[in-house]
Amino acid sequence: MNRHLATASLLLGPLLGATATFLWESDRYGVTASTVLMCSTVAWIYGLLAVWTRIGERRPWLGALGAVLSLAGFAGGMAFSLQGFFEGIFGVSGADSLAAAAEHPVASAVVLWIPGPAFPLALCALGAALLWTRLAPLWLGLLLIASGALFPLSRISRTESLAHAADLLILAAFIALTLTYLRLDRPTPVPTSS
Repeated sequence: MNRHLATASLLLGPLLGATATFLWESDRYGVTASTVLMCSTVAWIYGLLAVWTRIGERRPWLGALGAVLSLAGFAGGMAFSLQGFFEGIFGVSGADSLAAAAEHPVASAVVLWIPGPAFPLALCALGAALLWTRLAPLWLGLLLIASGALFPLSRISRTESLAHAADLLILAAFIALTLTYLRLDRPTPVPTSS
């Protein structure tokens, strides 16, 4: 994968995700925040797939499962960003939106409720996989796992301060991951004979 694009993706995705939370309208994503969140998911996935590819070089089945879990998580992120977008443009409250989704339980499960938890699970899985393959230091793996645990708490409770804390934790983890990724991707110097 293109190293520069993957690096930009690992930084831009979580940065846009954190920015989207600052644009919440009350305790919900409105039109603007949802648009920024949707751009975040598109920007982020390329870099994550590059990291899972690196993990797959050491543990192929783990890299493949992690990539699928990440794609499912970003499908959930895309679905929730579109939900917020359409709530905003049609002036539908969160309660009305959830009531409408309840009228279509199977479709809602496939579109929202199953892929939704995949994003924080993917963060936790990434932290664990990096630890297992020893591609990252212990503190970075634990930081990713902690950010994955805090994310759903912040979104379910709709607590703005928790949401900002989760976003900043995720952003810090991905800045560190990007620096680690760049270090691992640096070519090994070839010794010259004298």
